[in-house]
Amino acid sequence: MSLIRLTVFNFRRNLRNYMSLVLALAFSVFIFFNFQCVLYSDSMDVLNNYNKDYIDLIVRALSVVFGVFLFFFIWYATNVFLNQRKKEIGIYIFMGLDNKRIGKMYALEALFSGLFSLTMGLGAGVVFSKLFQMLLLRISEISVDIKFSFSLKPILVTAAVFMMIYGLMVVKGYVSLVRSSVLDMLSGARQKEMKIEPALLTAVKVILGVGVLGAGYYCAVKTGDIDSLTYALAAVILVIVGTYFLYGGLIPWLVRKLTENKTYLYQKQRNLWVNNLAFRLKQNYRTYAIVTVLMICSVTVLGTSMALKQRYERSEHFRTTYTCQVVAKKEVDPDEIQKGIEEQNQVKYRSSIPILALDPEKIRSKYVSANYGITSESAIKSAAEEAGLTYGYTKLRDNECIHLTHIMLLSFMPEKNENVMIGDQEFKQIAESNVPYLGDLQNGLSVYVVSDAQYENLRSLGAVMYLYNFKFEDPDNLDASAPFLKSLAKKDKDRYVGVNMIRSEDKEGAWVRVMYSLCVFMFATLILACGSIIFIKLNNEAAEDVERYRILQKLGIQRNTLCRSMKNEIRFTYYCPFVLMVLTSYFSIHAVGTVMKENLIRINLLSAAAILVLFSMIYLISVRTFRKKVLDE
Repeated sequence: MSLIRLTVFNFRRNLRNYMSLVLALAFSVFIFFNFQCVLYSDSMDVLNNYNKDYIDLIVRALSVVFGVFLFFFIWYATNVFLNQRKKEIGIYIFMGLDNKRIGKMYALEALFSGLFSLTMGLGAGVVFSKLFQMLLLRISEISVDIKFSFSLKPILVTAAVFMMIYGLMVVKGYVSLVRSSVLDMLSGARQKEMKIEPALLTAVKVILGVGVLGAGYYCAVKTGDIDSLTYALAAVILVIVGTYFLYGGLIPWLVRKLTENKTYLYQKQRNLWVNNLAFRLKQNYRTYAIVTVLMICSVTVLGTSMALKQRYERSEHFRTTYTCQVVAKKEVDPDEIQKGIEEQNQVKYRSSIPILALDPEKIRSKYVSANYGITSESAIKSAAEEAGLTYGYTKLRDNECIHLTHIMLLSFMPEKNENVMIGDQEFKQIAESNVPYLGDLQNGLSVYVVSDAQYENLRSLGAVMYLYNFKFEDPDNLDASAPFLKSLAKKDKDRYVGVNMIRSEDKEGAWVRVMYSLCVFMFATLILACGSIIFIKLNNEAAEDVERYRILQKLGIQRNTLCRSMKNEIRFTYYCPFVLMVLTSYFSIHAVGTVMKENLIRINLLSAAAILVLFSMIYLISVRTFRKKVLDE
């Protein structure tokens, strides 16, 4: 039998054993391909009017992140695949094959697996690319028609990236086999004897795990001020290192302590799985750490996505508080403006606010702005009441003020109230408010609210401008009133300065919506990868445990007892990383919420619940697969 025919035979015979690997790789290819379609496919040219340059930049950044993830995922998967195949491949030495030919056979078989995964992923990507883009735009709330178009470039880029990474791992496996001895191959899939670790080294790992992880949590809590980027970077590094030491030190130490407690060990058949678990933890602590870190990343990505969505929706509500705003030099009758508007549109509510425009040289604050203004407390209260906005502040003293700000997607500035100099008077800033009292114009103005008495005293510092705000019953019908509104400043330049018309559809912010939509797909990919890694790991361990379970059966241990033991061990494999993820994700989500100025506890709980449901499903599949393999059911 030729080498190629033998390889094809082995591939077809073992395809079912590593189908989980193939499906996980195919799904990764599917997602990466659709990311490239956003960049290169003609079907997304409709986004040219929605800041496609920003969207392309985001997709490229996410593609790089996804490529790094794909590299490590393929590295782990191919290592497991190699260990599974080593013993069987090593038998071919007794058939007269040398290491190089065995290495070639492995490389061909691994290459077939990679090509099969790539073909499945690209095939599904091409078939469902339009659906993917429709879902992306639907989640992004962008209403455009998507036409199916085929482009060769996304296929070439995806295939090149995947095969470059996968080919590198195949070459690594080939070199490993060529350099392996017969004994290494035959024992490649066999458990090695666990060596007793020195107590001092274990103590160091335990202390490092707890200390470094605690430091990571502290840095996550400290995010939110001017040093947020430094703290965030430190938190990421410390959490990864701390998780590594936790699985390499503290958790195995706790399990070993359980094995030494004979009262605990000899109850409920725990001796059948706790000792084996202690060995597994020591052998696979890197895998546990990788899965936990990926789970933390997935929850953080989803939290960031939801924070962006909430922040963007609040920003949109802020921007569209009013449909049009008229700025006048002199006080005019708002009924006159409303009468002209209502020839085409009904006005839902309106407000009028006088603003004292100040020269930047006459005010000193921590904010640098080209446009400063002052308004009175009574004017803001009246406008808030007319527009149905909240005003929850007590009556201002003559030395107090409130700064009106706008909603930002993220901010690294600490929330501190600092004194403000207006003219030659110092005011104590008691609060910053992002309630849209001034509507969309509040985005470009730095306005301070002072008491009525102080407003009258400061009028000599600048010129008073009058802001008239109107909210339409049907904001989408703004264009019908546009000719009248534009004519105000043209016909009466002595009274009117200009008109600000706010469209209900924000074309400039489409990149934000696409960004949080892509983050949802990243979350799904990372979580499925975590489940796949554990499933592949358990599949490999099932091959190792066949002989052990057969011996236990021959010793007379009942099948139901073995099944319970098996479930307990598999349950720990899935839920130990989950528990640590829940703990760590609280701090990571807290950090994201602090920067985004959003409360994400609900998102944290929902994402944890979604992961729990998914892992429970994969757990049940793993139990069934493991049982069939080791108990010959």
